[in-house]
Amino acid sequence: MNTNQFGKKGWTPENLNDQSDKIYVITGANTGAGYEAAKILLDKNAEVIMLNRNENKSLKAIHSLKGIYGEQAKVSFIKMDLPNDTSVTR
Repeated sequence: MNTNQFGKKGWTPENLNDQSDKIYVITGANTGAGYEAAKILLDKNAEVIMLNRNENKSLKAIHSLKGIYGEQAKVSFIKMDLPNDTSVTR
């Protein structure tokens, strides 16, 4: 008997409803798991704000995401280096 509250496959992006009125802040969203999370959220109409150290990589990721979801995709970034307290405060 399956007792997983999300069904046989567990949680999948299909379980996420429309996120039009939501804003998500993701650290390290210009590559890897953060980038994939941004894709899932943008696909559900959310706004995504990336917190990344590298401006060039962030702009490249935004360009790529807007290429997938259109220029109207609500995706931006704030330059931030989490281990640097001054960067986080700014």
